[in-house]
Amino acid sequence: MGGFSLKFIVLINHAVTKYLPAWIVISALFAYWVPSLFNPLMDWTGFMLGFILFLMGLTIPAASISYVFKQPRTVLFGVVFKWTFTVLLTIGLGMLFLRQHHEILAGFILAGSVPSATAASLYTFIADGTVILSITMSVVDTLISPILTPFIMEHAVGHLIPIDYLSLVSQMLMIVLLPILAGMAIKRYLPSFVDRVRPAVRFCSSITLIAIVLSVVAGSQALIKVNLKLLPILILITIAQIILPMIAVFAVSRKLKINPMDSKAILFEAGLCNTALAAILAINHISFLAAVPAVINTVLNLSLGAWIAAKLGKI
Repeated sequence: MGGFSLKFIVLINHAVTKYLPAWIVISALFAYWVPSLFNPLMDWTGFMLGFILFLMGLTIPAASISYVFKQPRTVLFGVVFKWTFTVLLTIGLGMLFLRQHHEILAGFILAGSVPSATAASLYTFIADGTVILSITMSVVDTLISPILTPFIMEHAVGHLIPIDYLSLVSQMLMIVLLPILAGMAIKRYLPSFVDRVRPAVRFCSSITLIAIVLSVVAGSQALIKVNLKLLPILILITIAQIILPMIAVFAVSRKLKINPMDSKAILFEAGLCNTALAAILAINHISFLAAVPAVINTVLNLSLGAWIAAKLGKI
């Protein structure tokens, strides 16, 4: 009986982690059709992201931190590429396809002009990239975004988006740095405990990620429903918004002879933005309609990111 239970657990673990992108798409569709089932999850999105990063911290060797300080140019390259290529591509796509829909245009540009997604570190982890590099770039993003995001929005669409600098920094500290540092501390002082839970880390991360998708889609279902006619074009240009920076930055980083693990981290830095934050800013400072592109981006960057991370993890 015990052997059967163990095999069943292994089977479920394999089914969830191997086919995570498919589960994310299925979850998004399910949450769209029955959003009321998942509304209670909305208040826990930040906690769930923190939990994922805590699990990551359990697997990060403390010695890897010193690597970042030996490669400051790599951090600078990733951050500069994101705030130039990714932002300019986003503005170009938006102006080309959404010029007649000003609020949605503003939301689309906002979704590509915020700090990198907290999930970027998770996908860097899954892809066997340099997680600490990903975290460092996210912190730099957070520190400079209160200046860059309003500047970009004002000059791109005429909207000035006020951002609470301390709140943004606090969010990064609470959701990203503190959980990872806690995980690293436990790994250092309770190594036997970490060895026991390590086999379940990826499974728990995957289940939590699915819960985040359910939460985001359920909370924005009404917004998506009233704008279904724009959904096809939004999906297509959002895919381009995510994938093209990844392809470009990976090609350039390899040309610059940046090592493969760092290149993977930079890839997710360039392609994945904190669209949950973008949705909140859109609702608070533009309109509910402007949050729709961020919601679509959230589903796509989680599903595409998971798929790409799984593929890169085999390289």
